Amino acid sequence: MKRYILSLCFVEVLLIMSCVDEDVNTPPPTIYFASDAKYEIVMGDTLFLQPRITYDQGSRYEWFVNNLLVGDELNYTFTPKEMTDYNFQFVVTNSYGSDTAEIYVCVRDCIDFSSFDNSKAPSSVRSLKTFPDSLDYFSIRDHLFSNTLNADSTMWGGFAWSCRTSIQTMLTNEAFGCAYITSQEANNNQYVAVSGYSEPIVLFNDEYVVKSIDVANDNFAFLISKFGYSDSTLVIAPFTQNDYLLLRIYGIDKNGELTPSFVEHSLVDCAYDNPAKYFRQTEWVTLSLKQLGRVAGLYFEITSNNEDFPPFCCVDNIKLQSR
Repeated sequence: MKRYILSLCFVEVLLIMSCVDEDVNTPPPTIYFASDAKYEIVMGDTLFLQPRITYDQGSRYEWFVNNLLVGDELNYTFTPKEMTDYNFQFVVTNSYGSDTAEIYVCVRDCIDFSSFDNSKAPSSVRSLKTFPDSLDYFSIRDHLFSNTLNADSTMWGGFAWSCRTSIQTMLTNEAFGCAYITSQEANNNQYVAVSGYSEPIVLFNDEYVVKSIDVANDNFAFLISKFGYSDSTLVIAPFTQNDYLLLRIYGIDKNGELTPSFVEHSLVDCAYDNPAKYFRQTEWVTLSLKQLGRVAGLYFEITSNNEDFPPFCCVDNIKLQSR
């Protein structure tokens, strides 16, 4: 009988030790989100936030939006009320510890030049459409992009739709309006070329904060900066030390005036004594324009210290928010 009692006691001790070991060795919960917990949606969309949690045992959940508690379930359904940035926190807590995840949601409108109100995009690949079917502007959801031709129709100003993706190594007409991108990604293959030969102006259908815009070098301008250009009427020397090609983007207020502030971006910068160090942008670059504040439009100024240099670049993905 004593031996039986001792055996029972031994089993109980083993069970207790096993429970203690399990408690000691169980890690705290860990949260995982898809897309690095960064999302972009438009007004009217619904976003289902579904975290994956390891060691999720008897946990308590908390959702915060801009530091305000909004939910206590595992998943959260988010429907935005305005176009702005939302910062979420998701907290999971149980007896083994806790973990916190930061989630960023950008609610915006995006002008991606996939369609127009008053013009049809060409069906052929590698196209450049330099003027709309009617009037002197492209219209996208009532956002207006200026477009003009000179008297003999040999040069355009403002904006032209493009889907050219084949980089040219010679100065041909195919190099005009082609974004100079050396990577395989072509930024949706639809964008607009900007010509500074007349005022490149965008007028929005309302006032917005411009969250960002994508910018690339124009293939034709890139080649001229590197190799120069000459014909019977014009000679442009290749860029040398201190030459530059510069883009400035101003806001246009509701009265049609330019904002005092602007965003400046170098497309080509030769401020070095060694040509091997000259900078020429070869990828899409995203610029934040939030510092311009709420604006009713944008004005693009493309300048060089060489007054004969062609003022071209390419832009895409203009993202608009209410604040």
